[in-house]
Amino acid sequence: MVGSTSAPTSVDPGAATDAAAWYLMSNLYQSLLTFVPGKEEPEPDAAESCGFTDTELTVYRCTLREGLTFSNGREMTPEDVKFSYDRILAMGDRAEREADDPNIPDDDKFQYSGPITLLSSLEAVRVEGQDIVFELSHTDATFPFIVAGTTGAIVDREKYEELEVRTDGKVDGSGPYLLKSYTPEVSAELVPNPSYDGPYEVSDFPITIRYFNQGEDGTSAEDLLAEAWDKGEIDVADGKLPPDVVAEINSASPDYRVYESTGGSIRVMTLSTQIEGSVMQDATVRQVAAALLDRQAIARQVQRNTVEPLYSLIPVGFTGHGTPYHDLYGDAPDPAELQEKLESAGYELPLSFTLAYSRGAANHEEAELIEQQLEADGLFEVELEYHEWSEFIPMKNNAEFEAYLIGWRPDYPDPATFTDSLLGPGDSMRTGYVSDEIYGLIEETQAESDRGRTDQGFRQIHELAAEAATIVPVWQEKRLVVAAPDITGLQHLQGSSGVWRLWELSRL
Repeated sequence: MVGSTSAPTSVDPGAATDAAAWYLMSNLYQSLLTFVPGKEEPEPDAAESCGFTDTELTVYRCTLREGLTFSNGREMTPEDVKFSYDRILAMGDRAEREADDPNIPDDDKFQYSGPITLLSSLEAVRVEGQDIVFELSHTDATFPFIVAGTTGAIVDREKYEELEVRTDGKVDGSGPYLLKSYTPEVSAELVPNPSYDGPYEVSDFPITIRYFNQGEDGTSAEDLLAEAWDKGEIDVADGKLPPDVVAEINSASPDYRVYESTGGSIRVMTLSTQIEGSVMQDATVRQVAAALLDRQAIARQVQRNTVEPLYSLIPVGFTGHGTPYHDLYGDAPDPAELQEKLESAGYELPLSFTLAYSRGAANHEEAELIEQQLEADGLFEVELEYHEWSEFIPMKNNAEFEAYLIGWRPDYPDPATFTDSLLGPGDSMRTGYVSDEIYGLIEETQAESDRGRTDQGFRQIHELAAEAATIVPVWQEKRLVVAAPDITGLQHLQGSSGVWRLWELSRL
């Protein structure tokens, strides 16, 4: 039994990009490529081989391995691969059309939160025999990373509708596991797939995932996970435990196994430029808010030193990591200087805005501390606004928040995952911010096939991001997994790729 505090929004790879959905679906579907533990470059999975066929990096060709079958027994074909990508593009187009159609009531519009932004460079997909050819609109060296993730999950075209999200809770995939049963927000029961043919060794162990959500009495999902762990109801706690519980864990204890690593997930404060009448439309106001953020205090007082303060949207462990937000704003701003800056811009203080946030054991405390930091010197008046996760995400996607706190996890192990989607035209955070200079630099990094040589480009991008202050980093997670003493494989369970390798877990 594996316990998690993040429940999937869907088990349809065309419909969701939340971490919990990707983690679960990485066990149920195959992509043409995958991420093998210990390697940052994509490796073949359902594909026999993949590679760019031109020097401009705009034509990417994969050869599908023969003999692969879906869990229903039907043989996988290149047409299924093409369908899987075309479907994401088609659903994204439908959502965009309906959003702009005044004749469709808002409640009837297609609600879509799939991975369309990750396919921004994909122009067309065609099949040539056993090959699948991807034609890109511009040079994009990151495209293989997209293919290797859950965005590239291959579905059975006879079981999935092109323009509809599958909602029956069933899966027709070809991954290491089969989905035996699934109850949204509650549990997922996985059994080894005897027909799996891929780079991983098929597990001998079924896995049950238990999802913890906020209790009816207001108890946080993190506290409920900790309670279940204390009672011995789960074998692996792989969700976010409360900071005070994490602080007390002894890695040397013989009573359990602990695996700790620097995680790729980050926490950010997002400031929108597109809410009419909001003070956050002004870069000066956003810069002052960013300067007032005391990350050290948040990490110490709220997160109990279970996270690291972060001064770049690219966290430690990724090419391009630096400290642009510290370099620009420092750690101890002069309130008098900030007040003069706002008053010189013509503002009467305090400036009011609403800061939204959602679930998490320490999220209430974190939001309250940030509110105190922003209000301490009379520069701002902050109204906190809490929303349940199921309500928060659609509101975020509809750009309804002036400012909000949210986590972001890497879609793949490359710094572009903290850049292209957050700061590029895809605008995953819905800030409305547009920068031709940043867009140009993003294209330059996409054109570099040697990813180790992108360091300077990413540093430039994030220096500009710090100046714009539309997305402000707060902290980087320390990843901790706790398991019963007879459970092995924790070190391979998860990296920065979005793959949750449940098949690596075994019992002694």
